[in-house]
This record gives sequence, C-alpha cells and structure tokens, in this order.
Amino acid sequence: MKPTISTFLFLLTAVLPCPTVQAQTRNLEGTVVDPSGKPIGGAVVRCNDKTVQSGPDGGFRITGMAVCKAEISAPGFEVQHIQLTPETPVRVQLNIAGLNERIVVTATRAETTVEQAGVDASIVTRADLRGRDFLPVSDVLRSLPGLQVTTTGRYGSLTSVFTRGAERTGTLVLVDGVPVNDPGGEFNLAHLTSSDLERIEVVRGPESPIFGAEAAAGVIQLFTQQGDPESVWPHGSFSYERGSFGTDRWTAGLSGGSGSLIDYSLHAEQFHTVGEFQNDAYRNTVGSANLGLHLSPNTRLRGVVRAGDSIVGAPGQVAYGLYDFDAAETNRDTVVSLRLDDVRGSRYFQQIAFGYHRIRDLYTDWNIEGPYPLAALVRDVSTPVPRTYLVSLLDPNNLPSVIPSGTRLVEQQVTLYPLSEPYLSATSRKHFSYLGTLDQRDGSIVFGYDYERQQGDVSQRIVARGNHGAFLHVQRALARRVFFAGGARLEHSSAFGGKFVPRGAVNFLLVGEHGPVSRLFLRFGAGRGITEPSLIQNFSREAYFVGNPKLLPEKTTTYEAGIAGEWFGRRAATDVTVFNNSFTDLITFVSLPPPLWGSWENVDKSRARGMESSGRVRLARQIELSGSFMRLWTRIIRSSTPASPFTGIGQELGRRPARSGAVSMSFAPRRCWFQMGAVFVGERQDYDYNLGVTRNPGYRNVYAMASFKLREHISPFLRTDNLLNMRYEEVLGYSSQSRSVRGGVRVAW
Repeated sequence: MKPTISTFLFLLTAVLPCPTVQAQTRNLEGTVVDPSGKPIGGAVVRCNDKTVQSGPDGGFRITGMAVCKAEISAPGFEVQHIQLTPETPVRVQLNIAGLNERIVVTATRAETTVEQAGVDASIVTRADLRGRDFLPVSDVLRSLPGLQVTTTGRYGSLTSVFTRGAERTGTLVLVDGVPVNDPGGEFNLAHLTSSDLERIEVVRGPESPIFGAEAAAGVIQLFTQQGDPESVWPHGSFSYERGSFGTDRWTAGLSGGSGSLIDYSLHAEQFHTVGEFQNDAYRNTVGSANLGLHLSPNTRLRGVVRAGDSIVGAPGQVAYGLYDFDAAETNRDTVVSLRLDDVRGSRYFQQIAFGYHRIRDLYTDWNIEGPYPLAALVRDVSTPVPRTYLVSLLDPNNLPSVIPSGTRLVEQQVTLYPLSEPYLSATSRKHFSYLGTLDQRDGSIVFGYDYERQQGDVSQRIVARGNHGAFLHVQRALARRVFFAGGARLEHSSAFGGKFVPRGAVNFLLVGEHGPVSRLFLRFGAGRGITEPSLIQNFSREAYFVGNPKLLPEKTTTYEAGIAGEWFGRRAATDVTVFNNSFTDLITFVSLPPPLWGSWENVDKSRARGMESSGRVRLARQIELSGSFMRLWTRIIRSSTPASPFTGIGQELGRRPARSGAVSMSFAPRRCWFQMGAVFVGERQDYDYNLGVTRNPGYRNVYAMASFKLREHISPFLRTDNLLNMRYEEVLGYSSQSRSVRGGVRVAW
C-alpha cells in the first residue's frame, strides 16, 4: 500500500522540530547567588504574571514564557531587575541590602538621598510593615528615634506625637502629599492604619521652609501602595485575626494593571474590639484607592482617595475608678489627592497637585456620672522644682489610721458632668501646589508654590483663612566629599501676615570604603519652623472666651549636628544626632476681666535639648537587631502661670520623657518569621487635676510576634502585646491595654 499524504506529513512532523511549538514551551532558567557566590534559596522571581521561588541550590525555572523583565528579591538583599531570555540560563547576583534605604521624598518634596538633603530621616518600608503585621501607624512610630507617642487610654483614644520635645502641634502629617492635620497642627494618630501603605517617611527637624506652617519640628508622610501596570493578572491578599477583649480585624487588598496604561491598588480594613472596660469599645473602618493613568512614558496622572470612619467609647480615668458610661466620639476622615507628574527632557521634572482633606469629629456625653469618692497617698518633692508623686490609691471606705511619713492624704469627690450639647469639630483643607525640579551635574534646584484654603465650623459659624507659600531649595555637591543643602520659604497668611523661614545643612563624607567602614558622614544643620494658630484660637466667639485674630505663629529654631555611618559591608548602620530646639511665641490661654474667662496670646517660651540615636545590624541573613534611644532635656523658660506645678517656670515640658527608646530582634529563616521587641519610656511630667499629681512613672511594653508560611499563599500568624502585663498609664489615670494575644491567617496571591 502506498503511503498517503497525511501519513507522510505525520512522519515529517515527528522527526523535524516545530518552531512554533518550541517557542511556546521554552523555559526561562537561572540561578540566584549572593556576592560570595553562595546559592540563595527561597528567592522570589516575578515574571509578568508568574511567580516562582528558587530552590535550595538557588535555581529557578519559569515555563511557557519566551522573554520577560523579571524582578528578583530575597530577604536581606537588594531587589534586582533583569531581562530573562531562553538562550542560556542566567546567573543573578543579589547584593546585600543596606540597612537604611536612603532615598526620601519628604525632605525636599523631590526624590533625593538623605545625605544630599542634609536631614535626619527614618524610612519604614512595606516589608517592615508586613513584618510587624501592619500595626497601627502610631505603634510603628514608637520604635523610631526622636519621636515620643502618647495615647490617652487604649485603642482609638487620642494619640499624639512629640518630635524632639516640640509641642504635639509641631509635626505635620501628610498622606500622599496632602496635609491632614487640623489647621493649627493638632492631629490624632489613633485611626491611622498601615495595611494600605507602601512606606512611611519621617524627617526630624524644621521642614517649614519646604511645607510651610505646622512643619515646625518634623514631617511624617504616608505613601499609599501603588499597583504594577505590568501585572495584568491581579495580585491580592486577605487576612483575618481574632484575639483578647473581643478583638477582631480583617484586611483585604487587590492591585494590578492593564499593560502599560493603568495601575490600581485597592485596600480595605476594619478593626473592632469590645475593650477591656465598660464603654471601651472601638471600631475603625478604612478604605483606600490608588489609581494611576500613564498618559505617556513621561507623563502620569495619579489619584488617591482614602476614607475612614470610627467610633470609640470614652470611659475616662478608669485607673482611678472614675467611669463615664456613655461618653463617645465618632470620627470621619477623608483624603483626596490628584497629581500630574511630567518629565520634560532629561533634566526637568514638574508636578501639579490638588489635595483635599476633611475631618468631622463629634463628641457626646449625655449623662452625669458619680459622685465617685477618690483617695490617695501622694509625696511632694521641693527640689530641683516642686513635684508631686502618686504613692498609692486608697480605698475611700477604709483609710489608714496613720499616714506614712513623707506622704500626705488627698481625698476628693469627683462628679463627671455631661456636655450641655454635643461638641462638633469640622474642618477642611483645600490645597493646590506646583513643584519644579531642575537636575544639574552637581546637584538640583527644587522650587514651588502652594495655596491652601482652611475652613472650619467655629462657634456655630463657618470661618476660613488662606495661605500662600513660595519656596526654593538648592542642593550642591561642592566637592566629592562635601554636600550643601539649603533654602527658604516665604509664607503669607490672611491670619498672621508674612513670615520668612530658612534652612541650611552641610554634610561631609569623612570616610568612604575603608576597612570596616562602608561610609561615614558628619552633618551640621540649622533651620526655623512655624506653627500657625488653630481656627478656634483665631476665630472663636463664645460667651466666656474669644479668639485672638492678632496671634502670631509659634516659632521653632533648631541647631543640630549628627554623624551617620554604615559598617562591615553595609551590614550595620548607626546614626547619632544632637539638637537644640528653642520654642518662642508659644500660644497659651490667659485670663481676662469678667465677664470673659480668657483668650489666647503669644506668651510662653521653652526649650528642648537632646541626643537621639539609632542602629541596626544584620548578624546573619536571617537575624537582625535594631534599636533607638533619645535623651531629652526640656525646660519651661517663660509661662503665663509661672508658679504652676505643671506649667510653671523651670518645669519639664509635659509628656516628654527624659529617656525613651526601643529595641527589637527579628529572625527570618526560609518559611517562618519571628520578632520580639520592647518600647521603653522613662519618668515624665504630667498633670492630674483630681489628685494634683505631676509625675508619671516610666514603663516598658514588650511584644512578640511570629508567622509561618504554611503553603505558598497561606501564612498563619500570632502576636502578643504587653507580654509582661505591666499596668501603666501613658497619661495619668488612663489605663493602657493589659496583655493581649491575637492570631490569624493571611492569604496572598
């Protein structure tokens, strides 16, 4: 029988290679190694929509792809991007990651290195946030140098940050470039979550020359996560956890893109707890969307919306047995950002941005509580300045017959009176800015213009004011080892007029790669910051107090010097800074003749001097130690109440401890992760109006957390806070959370 044509074609295809089939089944192969040539197992290789991990020998294989731009990462190493082709297997060497990621935006509003900007900064990456189970932002900040965080109770309670001893209104908080402080600087960090953040940048020192009023002592900026336009197949995550005090929390996220045109990142989170005491419940719901439109290779439009809604009970000074069973606070917070980024040529970048922030806070308290009998033993100290310590609380129905020597008995009947009507605080900010960056061979020039309209509901009427600001910042490499950065801003407000605020710094590269030293910098800097009055201080019109439209902004003058180094091939990093802050024209409430109780004036003056330090060391690829410490000396120099035991002349500034710090140790083998750490806070000035106590003892909060990669996409985790179950109060009378344990599972794809 003669072979047919079909039989012939079958035999031909069986013995000859088929180019089409071969192209479809090609593999991309390679090996991931460290600088010494040792294989890296468990490295993550992302290639378009496919993700694989390297084996124990460092090898990886991606099937069914002809070519791709791959991202290769591993804990403890810098991320590497490389083009993969099927011709030959590649050998990818990952460099050891420096312990400090030194590129910041917040220092000058344009990308630069910390050394070129001449600032003292800390950066928290998404990997850091993930490693700590996406803690609330306030808890993340506690571990950073130069910051002291105080919470008036437990979850959801008023949370303030003090930067280098400055007032709590001296730190500007930004979300994707949008100011979120109340006009005048007040901001409650209690409801800020981190599950949708890509990174947090903290710059310590006056940033008013860049950002204007309210950045007198520092800036904290939160950057929401962006999607990957090349990730056509969406990446997502979901987690759920439960724990002590009826606490539960869920988070969800989805991100991706559509080729090279659009990227998106969507997140939602809810935290809920019944609480440790009556009327201690808290619920916080947050959602965000980050959308990017790539109009061209050089032009991008990005919009961000972040909104939160919370409600929290306010039981009061439960440590003293004073319970408010119905007081509550609701909060709604909305942030909108629209930004156009445009690159013109190889040297010029420009940005046009619009921002909107609105916060509505309602406090209610309808019922009278008490009277509560309160009794305590206190101890008075007269030197170096008058101070009063709490020795112990007593049972009012069983008082001791003999008072110990050196103490005195204090008895009070405390009644918690309700508000005559709900207290509403509603403010908004509309912000427009233009930013230009001109890159030069030996530096860059950053300049810009800002306009902001601030509005609020004060004394049952809508009030508003406007701020204009123009700034210029110059960076120069004067030599290979000398970097200069400086600039100034002219700020004009319809409330306080015009103010000129300068800043300058010089950074010296003392040592490059030499022996154990990777690099060592010496920095000197000086600057001035301002904090504008609040809307209430300017515009209130109440029966017993009035605002003062002639108030000046508070001024902060700072001098600092620091030395920062990286050691042993960038496996260790240290940073030490000394600073001297002078606070003048501080706004305080003063008494007026009847029938008014008072108003606000620029009266007080104080200072804060100190030393902050931080360090991190990677002992091995899986083990890392980190720590921070601040020694602070504060003093009130001029006061409207010079004899007050709390705010009198010579006293320390309230709620700013002389010693504070944090330590942590993390261990991250291939499939599991463990971290243990502690926050330490020393004795500090405080004030309780019921007992007259002015000193608050120190405390330590030890925590531990662990996670395990059960499967490629599933990771259970466990966290314990206040492991030693210490009973302490960050603010006198307001008990902090006792020991709590939470566990859950995270699914990611």
